[in-house]
Amino acid sequence: MPSLEVVATCIAIGVSCLILPHFFLSAKEDEPPFVKGPLPFLGNALAFLNNPEALLESLQEKYGSIFTMYIGGERLNVVADPIFGIPEVFSNRSLSFMPFQLRFCEPVFGYTKAVATDLEFQLKLVHKTRVGLASKPFFEEISQALRTTYLSLIDDSSQYATCDGDIIDLYEYCRYNMFCASARALFGPEFQVDKIYHPYVLFEHHFPKFFRNYPQFLNREGSNAQHEVLRQLGLFFSDKSRAATSSLLFRSLYEVFMDSTYKSPADIAGYYFALLVGSKSNSVPGAFWMLANIVADPELKANVEEVIAKNYVTETDSFDWAALLQDPLITSCFKETLRLYGNTMHARSVKDDITLKVARRSKDEASHVRFRGGSSIVMPVNLVHWNPDLYPDPTRWIGTRFLEKNQGVLVQGEKAWRSYMPWGGGADMCPGRQLANLEAVIQLVYNLARFDIEPIEPIPEPMGSRYATGMCKPARGYSVKFTRRKTPLVPVTLSNSLFNCVN
Repeated sequence: MPSLEVVATCIAIGVSCLILPHFFLSAKEDEPPFVKGPLPFLGNALAFLNNPEALLESLQEKYGSIFTMYIGGERLNVVADPIFGIPEVFSNRSLSFMPFQLRFCEPVFGYTKAVATDLEFQLKLVHKTRVGLASKPFFEEISQALRTTYLSLIDDSSQYATCDGDIIDLYEYCRYNMFCASARALFGPEFQVDKIYHPYVLFEHHFPKFFRNYPQFLNREGSNAQHEVLRQLGLFFSDKSRAATSSLLFRSLYEVFMDSTYKSPADIAGYYFALLVGSKSNSVPGAFWMLANIVADPELKANVEEVIAKNYVTETDSFDWAALLQDPLITSCFKETLRLYGNTMHARSVKDDITLKVARRSKDEASHVRFRGGSSIVMPVNLVHWNPDLYPDPTRWIGTRFLEKNQGVLVQGEKAWRSYMPWGGGADMCPGRQLANLEAVIQLVYNLARFDIEPIEPIPEPMGSRYATGMCKPARGYSVKFTRRKTPLVPVTLSNSLFNCVN
């Protein structure tokens, strides 16, 4: 048995190996300013996990739009320069998001190990997803399915048919209806939403813990919810006839699995769960924030209602959806919602040393900066979207901010730089952006056409830190007075056949 002196010596050597390298951490002259943090190995990890918003904003104020944080043994390069840095990162094909996606496949989305470690198969799925989401047949199919399903939830046979000043929680209303409509449009009309909705909401509540790699014993409730969602998805897709009724995109992905060695329900469930998280956890709160802010502004609400009524086509008893999706006012409201409530942190992996042009505080201070191979580059959108030099009065939702007349007034550099980047950029730009816009507009149009919505309390603040993994969720519900319209918004009596698509 080793003596106490030997044990103490071994411990001292181990501690020294952990602590001493911390004192020698530094950056070279051509690299970003380096913030190694107070703790050996952990560096800035605790401060980042505790309050990333405060940490990043304080470092931005001190070092400008580019700096490097040392976190858990890794160098994390933060780039918030919309003039040169962000465009260069997005356009550099040697930088990839894939390593980050693979990192979260198993712990967050529940992929089986075989699927998670098969890079070639992962790339095939990603390619199929991007092509599917961009295809015209899929978009036409999903648009019709979304409208039909959403309308069925609020039509004359629904629980909202007789609302007359009823008090409802607008967030819970929006969350369930949009989740239900979107999930059935994607997975098929037989998708059992009620079996998956509540465990999914519980998983979503604990999602930051998954993202931050909490051990399971500290996230037991979230882990149980995750397992239940995966179980339900596996059960659903174990029946091939159900897969056959899903959307074009989901059918094509199912065929990819059937042509591979990964045919088990568990193999399929993980990827479909990732698609569910990527769409519902962002588009659902986004659609809510847009509707909530519009109804909270009487003048803006009246203007939006005028746009909706103007795009009703009497001859076909329908809406001109193409015009609504392109309307400047509705588009501005949607963009402003993503600017204010989006909390994405775009990331790229640096395989080999690269040099990029970056402006630290202004374009006059631009210089070429080297990023080390093996490090990562992150671009927190809020450091750009909440920059008062780019967006005056940045913490206020202004629905008309992105109208042409406000370019150069309420928006600076959107066209010349990358000062607006909710979807990311380059080859890894979010492929679901059109679907998210469609969902938000469908919810907005149907609800303002059928209901008068009157807020009775202030709009809630976002929940927790704004730096997480997508759209912020509200910290509480949002009580509104809900009244079925007795005087139609459009010039004819609303019927159940209204709201069809203009081809």
